[in-house]
Amino acid sequence: MVYIADINDFSAQFFNDALSLLPEKKREEVQKITHETARKETVLAWVLLRFALDGKGVTVLPSLSFSERGKPRFENEKLFFNLSHSKGRVCAAISTTGEIGIDVQKKSAFSKNMKKRVFTEDECLLGDKQADESAFFTRLWAIKESYLKNTGTGIAFDIRALDFSKQCLFDFFEKDGLYYSVCADNEFAFSVCAKEKREQVFRAVPCEALIEYYKTAVRAAKGEV
Repeated sequence: MVYIADINDFSAQFFNDALSLLPEKKREEVQKITHETARKETVLAWVLLRFALDGKGVTVLPSLSFSERGKPRFENEKLFFNLSHSKGRVCAAISTTGEIGIDVQKKSAFSKNMKKRVFTEDECLLGDKQADESAFFTRLWAIKESYLKNTGTGIAFDIRALDFSKQCLFDFFEKDGLYYSVCADNEFAFSVCAKEKREQVFRAVPCEALIEYYKTAVRAAKGEV
């Protein structure tokens, strides 16, 4: 299950109060973020993660560690997660079968130079044939990013080594032992890269459900419930 929410659905008070649900290190990082949208996206991503974990019966956030390249992970080796956000849209995914990577991208146009830097020749040829070129390349970019986030690969990796020209038009596919689930609407494209051979379900979480969850979680942390 992939959980999705939009920062525009929540009040400023929500983001102030929900800070208490973040790990201490993340709270400190958020308080240093000066860009309002980025700050809200980070808070909402971690609230979504807590909400997703709660649905799995995990009410206490497991201890965190970080890879050499800074990818956060749970010290619990049987539980994996990944977060992503773009232009106000936020998503969270968890897995019990192995590393997972998720990416969301807002639909945008790609210049010729940008295409040459990140897409293969076959991918560019395929994109040129699409009725909505921007939607195609945004979707493809999300797919590639979900792979990078699954593997924790750094910026030194040449993303053009990944060729999805034969798979990227499918909503669910396998490539090199990893399984991709892709979802797109008129504004955003989402992609999940996981080891599990199962199509992911994308769920938009109503703001009322998240608000009720964080209120209950905060009360529980204070011993009030």
